[in-house]
Amino acid sequence: MKKTVILLSGGIDSTVAAWKLRREGHTLIPVTFITYRRNKREIEAVEKIVDTAGGYGLRVLDTSYLRELFDFPPKQAEKIYSSLNNPPNILIPYRNIIFYSIAAHIACYEDAEYVAGGHTYEDLGRLPDVGETFFNNLGALLKQSLKGFEVRFLAPLISLRKPQVIKLGAELNAPLKLTWSCWSVYEKHCGTCPGCLARKQSFRDAGVEDATEYVM
Repeated sequence: MKKTVILLSGGIDSTVAAWKLRREGHTLIPVTFITYRRNKREIEAVEKIVDTAGGYGLRVLDTSYLRELFDFPPKQAEKIYSSLNNPPNILIPYRNIIFYSIAAHIACYEDAEYVAGGHTYEDLGRLPDVGETFFNNLGALLKQSLKGFEVRFLAPLISLRKPQVIKLGAELNAPLKLTWSCWSVYEKHCGTCPGCLARKQSFRDAGVEDATEYVM
């Protein structure tokens, strides 16, 4: 049995990553984080996805003190923007160092060997804290901090683009319909925000039926 702490966002990528790991024999310990602007629909989606997956109960951790660049003082935000390659507004500085360190703490408590997330190939070009080098360095730092325990980081989708992730999710019978991409807090996906438009396009590119319920 391979015990793995899995970070779930409520979106397509982390859900497919979880279903891929389940197929590979991992027992999942699901974790999600509340941040300052976290959409409550995402949390609800995570809860539904975990209920479908079974296994360990969901840990919802309050990190609502964490701010996205959108909420930073303008001068500081501009300074960070200029140092990165066109980062998204939703970037939370040091996000993955914080999230994965907390997940490693949970892994230590649960005697879990792995911590996993749903990073994709697109993330490599737009986010500074993903990829093999980042996780190798973080793993080495954590091992130095606690030499008696070692956690390994997994990114099972890191070589896949979004349409490929959706295809894989369909093959794995992952609950893609339960995932949430919308920027609104409507009962259904609005269908017109950037998140919804990207979701629609990804399903079209994948050639997979989109069972999402949209307002428009």
